[in-house]
Amino acid sequence: MDFLGLRTLTLLDNAVKLIEKTRGEVIDLYKLPMNDSATYALLQRGDAKGVFQLESDGIRELLKRLKPDNIRDIIALMALYRPGPLEGGMVDDYVNIKHGRAKPSYVHPVMEEVLAETYGVMIYQEQIMRILNRLGSIELSSAYACIKAISKKKYDVIDRRRMEFVEGAQRRGLAETTAREIFDLIVKFGGYGFNKAHSAAYAQIGYQTAYLKANYTPEFMAALLTSEIEDGNKRDVMVEHIADARRLGADVLPPSVNASEAGFTVRDGKIAFGLTAIKGCGRGASEAIARARAEGGPFKDLFDFCERIDLKAVNKMALERLAKAGALDCLGGHRAQLLHAVPRALLSAGARQEDRRRGQRSLFEAFGGDEPGMTNAAETAVDALPDVPEWPETEKLKYEKESLDFYFSSHPLAHWEKEIRRYSSHTMEELKHLPSEKEVTLGGMLTQVRFMNTKKARNGNSRYVRCKIEDLTGVVECVMWPDDYVRYKDEVVEDRVCFVKGTVERTRDEPGLIVNRILSIEQAQRELARGLYLLVKPGVHRAQHIDALGSILGRSPGGCPVFLTVRDPSGKDAVLKLGREYAVNPGSYPHDELTALLGEGCVKLG
Repeated sequence: MDFLGLRTLTLLDNAVKLIEKTRGEVIDLYKLPMNDSATYALLQRGDAKGVFQLESDGIRELLKRLKPDNIRDIIALMALYRPGPLEGGMVDDYVNIKHGRAKPSYVHPVMEEVLAETYGVMIYQEQIMRILNRLGSIELSSAYACIKAISKKKYDVIDRRRMEFVEGAQRRGLAETTAREIFDLIVKFGGYGFNKAHSAAYAQIGYQTAYLKANYTPEFMAALLTSEIEDGNKRDVMVEHIADARRLGADVLPPSVNASEAGFTVRDGKIAFGLTAIKGCGRGASEAIARARAEGGPFKDLFDFCERIDLKAVNKMALERLAKAGALDCLGGHRAQLLHAVPRALLSAGARQEDRRRGQRSLFEAFGGDEPGMTNAAETAVDALPDVPEWPETEKLKYEKESLDFYFSSHPLAHWEKEIRRYSSHTMEELKHLPSEKEVTLGGMLTQVRFMNTKKARNGNSRYVRCKIEDLTGVVECVMWPDDYVRYKDEVVEDRVCFVKGTVERTRDEPGLIVNRILSIEQAQRELARGLYLLVKPGVHRAQHIDALGSILGRSPGGCPVFLTVRDPSGKDAVLKLGREYAVNPGSYPHDELTALLGEGCVKLG
């Protein structure tokens, strides 16, 4: 018997508790309706990030193809999404037969009885054991041993079982040729057979997580984010979950000492950021802050905050990280002021707490008042903050990332969004669907730059670099080998916004990029705008679209030629180069207006 420790079970427990706390509903995960339309709609769209066993890119694409509409499909999917069934064509057979594009084939009525639930595809070990038992009179224990022999290619054992099966099947009235045909099918698919009980147990958890995500999105996503909160290696995953929550309508609020708990929670249908997700502010510090707020109400200002919290649990570093992350914004003043005031506020709070421990009170406290210049009023406390300038947006975002490991309120790339969209051949998200060795141009920010050395130098060069490049749709792992790195080493800088040219690498589940060139924004504007390519589809675009096209192009005259690709229903293209009067300025042409007219993916610089 196997006992598996699953973090997902804790996630489910936390989500159920949040639902009861925020909505007053008590959810019994073992009494969920198994025909919930919202759950299956979510799975059919592939919106399964965070759903147990169904969150990888590959299986989410399979969900879109399969379009599960009952729990049996999910059980089968858990068993099918493995290398053997994928490579053996079993997945395609299941999908095509389910949707009526192919018909199942049964060589015997017992085969139909056993395999009907999986559209004639041998998926489970239990199915194969039943066929061996019912048609070949092989005992179930021996049938299981036969499956193991098939998976391990023990041909002597397989041959003995073949003889037993054929003899048993003949005693039951089957022709020898039919019996051998059935056993050949068992040998072909038996090695891929998966334990149904195992698959069903996983499918149940998968359905439970999908149900909560579909029907209680804020609570589920809050519990999901909390489950990743202390894993520093999964910050990219947290960013994906936050984006997913926002896309599904569950906004994630910024961190706040007056609203946040230690973990992610839900307030008025929105997700409150968990303080433990701030680096340097561990669970002990986060719980101390939440406890002080619960005991004395919301914090009035920075000085009130420092006086009321346990300074042994929340140290200076934690306070500085809270300020940089924006968690102290609710206390008045801007972040630069708050950060500069932390030492003074700590000194004052330490003295006040020490006085209280000794049983001493100031004259003002003795008469029930506040000490002037300290916490007399929120306005006074804000006025007492140092007169320093606000951080520029870039510095504010830099400190935010330093504290969270990711950007939250905005992103440095937002400033360059139009340029990146204009000059990139693909987005990071689109890379997932491209074949190996496809040449691409990507725009984004270089992050997690690591310099390394090869074991053997090539042309005298051994230094190379690994990094990530991210845009607003995702992140891709990159490598630049020594010969190329030597030429562009000065361009490889952490947090640099640039364009890279390279080829797609597919040695893992996630695509990578072999980079051979790095271009600045200015270089991209000069070199990548050889032409503006517009896609027109007869039947979709009409005469009025073409008339509007000419008018829009005329608003941004320049030297970049415009090419019109006309694609007919069969997919054949005819490319026309428009006259010089339609040439545009690549730096200012109305990309958004053209996209709104022609549709997404129909406007590209190249």
